Amino acid sequence: MLDHTGFRVIIAGGGVAGLTLANALEQANIDYVLLERRDTIAPQVGASIGIARYLKGRSRYYGSQIVTIRDAWSARDLMSVGSDWRGEYSSDSSELFDLIVFYRTGYDFLWGDRQVLLETLFENIQDKGKVLMNKNIVDIEHKSDGVIVRCDDGSSFRGDILAGADGVRSKTREELWKLAKPIQPDLVMHDENNMIAEYRCLFGIATGIQHFDSGDLDIGYNTGRSTLTIAAKNGRVYYFIMERMKEVYRLKDIPHYSQAEAEEFALQHGDMCIRPNLKFSHLWENTISFRLVPLEEGKFKIWTWGRIACLGDSIHKMTPNLGAGGNAAIESAAALANSIKAMVGKHPEGPPPMTEVKKCLDGYQRSRESRAASIVDICGKVTRLQAVQGTVERLFFWLFLPRLGDFLADMGSNIYIGAPMLEYLPPPKASLGGTMPFNPTQGEDKKESKVKRALVTLPLLGLFYLTRRVLDVSESVPWALQMLETGKVSADTHSVPIRQAFYNINWLDSFWAPINMYFVPIISGFDAASRKQLLSFLTDYGVIIAIWAIESNRRNNALTPAQLPSLFTLLGQIRGIGVISPLYYALHYISSPIENFKATDMRLTRMNNTLSILPAMILTYYIPFCGMMFSPTLLGRQSWLFVWQMFPIWIGIMTSILPNAFPSTTMSDRINAPKRDLPLIRFMIGSLVGLSACVWIWAWSTAPYGEPGIFFPITLPLATSDLTAFMREFLKFDETFLFAATFIWLGCLFWDMKHAGMLQVSWLKIVIYATCTVVILGPGAAAGLGWLWREDIITNRRHKAAVTEATAARWIDAQLADKKGIE
Repeated sequence: MLDHTGFRVIIAGGGVAGLTLANALEQANIDYVLLERRDTIAPQVGASIGIARYLKGRSRYYGSQIVTIRDAWSARDLMSVGSDWRGEYSSDSSELFDLIVFYRTGYDFLWGDRQVLLETLFENIQDKGKVLMNKNIVDIEHKSDGVIVRCDDGSSFRGDILAGADGVRSKTREELWKLAKPIQPDLVMHDENNMIAEYRCLFGIATGIQHFDSGDLDIGYNTGRSTLTIAAKNGRVYYFIMERMKEVYRLKDIPHYSQAEAEEFALQHGDMCIRPNLKFSHLWENTISFRLVPLEEGKFKIWTWGRIACLGDSIHKMTPNLGAGGNAAIESAAALANSIKAMVGKHPEGPPPMTEVKKCLDGYQRSRESRAASIVDICGKVTRLQAVQGTVERLFFWLFLPRLGDFLADMGSNIYIGAPMLEYLPPPKASLGGTMPFNPTQGEDKKESKVKRALVTLPLLGLFYLTRRVLDVSESVPWALQMLETGKVSADTHSVPIRQAFYNINWLDSFWAPINMYFVPIISGFDAASRKQLLSFLTDYGVIIAIWAIESNRRNNALTPAQLPSLFTLLGQIRGIGVISPLYYALHYISSPIENFKATDMRLTRMNNTLSILPAMILTYYIPFCGMMFSPTLLGRQSWLFVWQMFPIWIGIMTSILPNAFPSTTMSDRINAPKRDLPLIRFMIGSLVGLSACVWIWAWSTAPYGEPGIFFPITLPLATSDLTAFMREFLKFDETFLFAATFIWLGCLFWDMKHAGMLQVSWLKIVIYATCTVVILGPGAAAGLGWLWREDIITNRRHKAAVTEATAARWIDAQLADKKGIE
């Protein structure tokens, strides 16, 4: 039954936003009346709509009607295909967009006639007498104690709140501006000029099209225009043909189009290729309904004033390329219902006063404004990308889009995750079973600031500056060049001839020979202590190389510096890895916030690539490393040194070739086994950690000068007097700086996890664990185990704000407690 407090909401408009709000208010037991100017609630105008999982996942009020929508529509296993102006595929045609997001959220993506959705929403309303047709609002009277709405048929309605869901040319918004203008004229002027139309779109429905499978989604990229088609059952296809107009129109000047103009538009664009053997002209010949409209874009600053609030297209209008407009309207309806329900619940004795209503509606705007604006922006960017509008868009289309993998699925997930839920109803069970729980603290408008993360990396950048000063090799270069000139390395009574050529490529040998001079005294056995330190250091370094290689395989590290481990390790060979590693870690941390792991499969690595890492490292890093340290001849050791110096290039080549020997299971793993690579990662890093620990214990237990003499610097490299002493101290500092940077990086990552509530262990315990592990097993083993711990957490733990089964259980417990309190 409805509350008998006399509180009433007037809803202007019976579209998606209005009907959704009506359903939500009914579930909240709040009285309302819905006024629709048309004579039917669900007209057929050729429009289609996509319903994202955050609609169904968070909107309990649909109940059994979800079955009706699913039966009427067909878009399960939506396959995303990108094509250029010729219809040739330009991105991964095997990307099962909906299947990926289905497993992430627990819901299908549905696409169908907008008419069907409106009918479903209307039929789900219990008291249909509250939905009135032919009610064209002509006047709105705002009072301190309520709102009076008058229609052109002479009828009038009184309520406590007016919710304007009356579309782009909203009468409610005009009244809101009129009320606000005397007090906030600048904001009103901004809003009056905010909505633009730069593109226009012919949308329609074609039948009898046999070129598609049910669920196919095709996106056509073309200069100045684009296409979007979604195939349903029985050859039914929904299409959008978009074109950039010759000028940008403002709200008052946005054009309207007749049916004749729509037909002319269709004929002009009949040459557009949908697929290699399918042009738009074929769809047009089989079209049963269509409409040409301008694509308005707008995000307003004034959403509410007094007792009036706007929602849906009246306050945030976006282009259709992502199918987000209707879903954004539903989100706003849910947020407004939440705010109204919370206010009414605090005033059971009667209607809340004006001050409380204003606070309620202001809270609604705060909860939605930034998220809606961000979705408007991203839709606009996608529209311009698909129309290849500028230089950046062209570069993105030709160079990056084919390499972005599940671009649409990840973009969609970033929108869906932060959707609001009806807070007075429990989360549906289906929404709790996905690999990406809904989370109101994440999403498009809540991305962590890159500037903030950059500030967190200041210790790493400071370390980079310090290492450049401490590991300056300029003073030692003359010593190395002098050895090259003599053709031998001497120590005490011993001398070793120098190999100055190996590849027989003059520039390549000339480049590496001077760098090799720094290692020759150590690998020749002239400095026993440094030899043990180098053995331990390079074994520890192997763990870091493997970690960087794994990070480069993550799909969510695409197009970030983490994809370039060979570049950073090559620079490390030239300048010292202690100098380069702080830069790598800083760039990695900036581009890898905890929100990147919102779905379990987003941390997944490509299995065939990961399988290739350990064999590649054994062949190109460990074997040359052992050769340069243990080869029976000193010239042989120098030959292996030439090979080892270029291990970053060899690993890069091997990890490009070896994956072809294994089947690519990435797509199926993301859907069916998002943790499949974890045992392999544990084995690989665990093996290298074991090797590193064994070498550390051996070097420490057999050190002739005790542990500090081998592993800890005694003086600055520049304070030494010969190349052997310089390299001894250089390697100690190099290792110290490498692992100092590594542990700072891990500390930043652990801080992220603790801040997200994914790790409850205290900092004191973490520091104790790390210190004890470093002392007993060495820094390489400690770094590897710490990184594995982090890998386990991001795979198996959830963000503290995630909506999970535990969240639902707490909600039910709270409701039961409230019920007992009332009784």
